[in-house]
Parts: sequence; structure tokens; C-alpha cells
Amino acid sequence: MPVNTKINKMNKSNNMLSNPLFIMVVILLVLIVVLAIFRSVSPVLTMGLGINAHIGDLKGSFELETFDNSVSTGNEEPIFAMYYADWCGHCKRTMPEFQKLMANYKGNIKIMPINSELPENKDLLKSHKVQGFPTIRYYPSGMAGNYEEYTGGRDYTTFVQYLDSIKGVRGKAPDNAAPF
Repeated sequence: MPVNTKINKMNKSNNMLSNPLFIMVVILLVLIVVLAIFRSVSPVLTMGLGINAHIGDLKGSFELETFDNSVSTGNEEPIFAMYYADWCGHCKRTMPEFQKLMANYKGNIKIMPINSELPENKDLLKSHKVQGFPTIRYYPSGMAGNYEEYTGGRDYTTFVQYLDSIKGVRGKAPDNAAPF
């Protein structure tokens, strides 16, 4: 092969590596692969960012929600879940109380808000037959198991009373909490 042909091929490959569009495409592909691996390894987080990655135990609502708020299945710890929609007035009134519960309740239970408007939650809502908002449920063995429909009040104190009444879930009040 002539020397000029080899040089031309090397220049073309160097030009590709210096092309910002090529670099961006490669970075996006790597990011997609990493997120796909991360989601399959850790499907339950509870926060959301465009690709939805929930960071559940941090009790924030920054939804990186891979808690694509995706909810794991299997025989797990109990879950107290609220299915909500951003457009729902009842959800808007209940969410601050539910977030207070997430931040302050110290029981042996995951407390999860599940955004019904996220595309990755559509199958979950369908399989759990969620039709109205907010729908609040207690799952004693994780999301794959049976559930009990919560029909009590939609305020922090009533949520705490309900959770404290469940055997094995009872929490302790944070050190700075006022007695009920």
C-alpha cells in the first residue's frame, strides 16, 4: 500500500476523533449502556431525572426516580406507596404530608411516591390496576405481593398512626419530634 494512502487513512481516523459530534455520540452511547446496566442491577431507587432514577432511601424527590420510582419485585420489606399525578388536586394536597412522612418516619418500611405520569411506570400502574389518584397502598411483602388499600386520612398524623398499627413496621419518632 502506498505511503500516501496510509497517511490519508490515519488523517481520516484522527479527524473522526476530533469531531465534536462523533465524540458526543460515543459519550451518549456509553451513557445509555451504563444506565441500562445500572437499571438492571438496581431497579428500585426513588428519584427522577429525564432517565428517571429514584434514590429512595435518601427520601428526596429529585427523581434520578431510576425509582423509575421502576419498582422492584420479590419478597421484600414492606412498602407504603402513593401513586400520584401532578395534575391531580387531591395529590397536590396530599403530597406535602406524604413527603413529611418520608422525611420523618423511622419504621421498617419503604415509603414511596410513584409518579403515574412517567412512561416507565405505565406498566406498573396497569398491573396494579391503579385507576384514581392519589391511590395509597400498603404492600407487606414488596410490590410483587398482595396489598391493602389505604383508606384513612391524608395527613401526616393519620399516616403515622396507620403505619404504627401494622405489626413489625412500627417506627420510632425522631429525636426532635413532638409527641402526638
